[in-house]
Amino acid sequence: MSAKAKKSSAKQKKSGSGIACCECGSVIKAREQALFVEEDVGRYFCEEACIIAHFTDDIEKMEREYGRNVSANDLTSEEREKYAHFRWATLEEPAEVWMEKSSSGDHRYTLISQFTPENKTVWGVAVCLMLRGEPSFLFIAFVTGDKRLVDAFRKGERQKVIRQMKEEDNVIPLRPEANQDQSMLAESWSESDSVRAGILRSRTEKDIPYEDFGFYQKCLEETLQEPNELWSYPATAKKKVYHFIREYEHDQNYWYVVMAKDATDDTQIEIIDAFPTKDRHLMELCRHGKREVLGGAQAEAGFDTEQELKRTVH
Repeated sequence: MSAKAKKSSAKQKKSGSGIACCECGSVIKAREQALFVEEDVGRYFCEEACIIAHFTDDIEKMEREYGRNVSANDLTSEEREKYAHFRWATLEEPAEVWMEKSSSGDHRYTLISQFTPENKTVWGVAVCLMLRGEPSFLFIAFVTGDKRLVDAFRKGERQKVIRQMKEEDNVIPLRPEANQDQSMLAESWSESDSVRAGILRSRTEKDIPYEDFGFYQKCLEETLQEPNELWSYPATAKKKVYHFIREYEHDQNYWYVVMAKDATDDTQIEIIDAFPTKDRHLMELCRHGKREVLGGAQAEAGFDTEQELKRTVH
């Protein structure tokens, strides 16, 4: 995930009349067009691919660390998939925030939350960069039932978490540190990450609680196979993003939403997120991009939903 351009007081590396991308060296003519994900070092990027390339070694290092510490007795693949939504709940509202300064000078944040679905203890863990109080680049995110694995990622100094209620929309945003400028909210990553973050931040306390998401797990495959609506839009990473929506009639009608994107293998898609909701306002946010004509929509989109779907995050 990568951040959109924001004004920064950090020093700029200039090339001629513009700013040079710190990964490929391409000149970014206007500062407002640059992408950046932190302000500690002040690195500027020309596109999302350069951000990912720049941090690939760090991502692989964290994945190796996860591999060394994960237990064979941890959650099964089915359980990890069932509780996958806790990763994004952790990014939205962590119970713990740990900060560690890296050798390159930026700060890496580990966000942790504990959940108890079906009387089972599960933790969500995410390691990311922060930009003005919000996650801006995600290195790794996973769910686990092993406290020792969680402890392995508790690094640096624990930060104070402050949550403030927005009176106008009943949304609780994340504020890791009390001394941050409350008016400076980070704009979000790529278009797909921006859309998803906006949807997550717009969830209200009156909506279906996260701990009940497991009861709706059967809706995921049904929504992919027979959606009532399918929306698509291009993302900055040049991978098409899809919102599958299926409405369920109940005492109080609800919707199930699956967000997915094209995978490298054109016979598969990667699921970004999936959740139920009974909030009509939230549904309007999910209706983003172009509405596809159902029937041959899946075939036209270039993937087969009957095949096994690929997930890229643990």
